[in-house]
Amino acid sequence: YARDVVNGTIVTGRLVRLACERHLRDLEHGHNRGLFFDLDAALHAIDFFSYLRHSKGEWAGAVVELEPWQMFRIGSVFGWMRENPDTGEIVRRFRIAYNEVARKNGKSTESAGIGLYMLDADGEPGAEVYSAATKRDQARIVWDEAARMVQWSPALRKRINVLRGRGNMHVLDTHSKFEPLGADVDGMDGLNVHAAIIDELHAHRTREVWDVLDTA
Repeated sequence: YARDVVNGTIVTGRLVRLACERHLRDLEHGHNRGLFFDLDAALHAIDFFSYLRHSKGEWAGAVVELEPWQMFRIGSVFGWMRENPDTGEIVRRFRIAYNEVARKNGKSTESAGIGLYMLDADGEPGAEVYSAATKRDQARIVWDEAARMVQWSPALRKRINVLRGRGNMHVLDTHSKFEPLGADVDGMDGLNVHAAIIDELHAHRTREVWDVLDTA
């Protein structure tokens, strides 16, 4: 995908092209700055979507098939690594991803899949994953999509428990949870966040939710 964008086979905007140029440049020279691309880690996240199924409309029940541009985004976030110079620990290069796509391009489906991956497939004991928005009802859009994905997947149903009334999904084996979270809910300061999905970022009038989740 990155090569097709750079050589003009796929037409994109300037920022996408720059991201693709950076990806290809860092594949060649990133090791000079302690960066490397872990293909297995990237494919692990991408392949997770093969366990997920659409839950609405004409595609209900069909396996989620990522488009190349989605694979590039997900692969970039989960595949690029760096070495912590102080500890020598290998960590993810990117901690924040901002996705802006046109309506009806599967944003909620992709976000729900990433939330489930971080809940159950990222190898994090006690993972806390949140879908956040200005209102809890808005935050439940991604969470509800994820809950439906669990119900459609025999593999995920065996591992993930869904409590719709409480707005809670959890994995008993790892003591992990995935919940919707609205800015209208008190008690956000005590969170220990492994992953946060902030929906409809443009609708947030202040940085409050962003800052609380980022520092948590």
